[in-house]
Amino acid sequence: MINVLRYAAILIGGSVILLSANIQTVRADGDHGGMMGGHMREGHGQSNQAEESVYELDHLLKHEKEIGLIPKQISKLKTMQLDFRRAQVRAEADIKVATLELDALVEDDQADLAAIQAKVDQLKKAEGSLLFMAIKAKRDAMGILTPEQRESDRTLRDKMKTMKKEETGHSDGMSEMKGMKHGKGMGHGKKEESGKEGGAAHKH
Repeated sequence: MINVLRYAAILIGGSVILLSANIQTVRADGDHGGMMGGHMREGHGQSNQAEESVYELDHLLKHEKEIGLIPKQISKLKTMQLDFRRAQVRAEADIKVATLELDALVEDDQADLAAIQAKVDQLKKAEGSLLFMAIKAKRDAMGILTPEQRESDRTLRDKMKTMKKEETGHSDGMSEMKGMKHGKGMGHGKKEESGKEGGAAHKH
């Protein structure tokens, strides 16, 4: 019985040490937000998905004419946009609060592991809730469109991607040309300096 209790104590102590070490590592890397910084990095998936959903709604409303949206659809999309942004703000606030509270618990050596586990579960639930809302908002927005409008939207997106690639290629080409001109200029300058030095040496 004593051995079992001793083993349990070692496990609990080890878990606390590992959690504390994780906090110190995060801070040593320059993250002054404690555990919050680490969790916010882990939550980038939820944040990115949320931003993508916001972009989808903005995109549909911005290109309503090209897609062929009718007033009723536009009204629905605007309502969905507002509702999602409200929910997003609340969910992100819940995540930040839960992260701060978890950070405080982990730094407290006397904190109960059950309380830490409960806070971890709360944080993951908040992150999962934001991710689900983002996916649902995106699906609901696309669900409003008719098959013809979806095809128009797909064509529009392909056109935008092609234009973006062409702009990127043009920009890269200009950068390469500037680099080549700069290199030639440097080479010409070196030749002139070399010629001047040679002439000076000949005079001496």
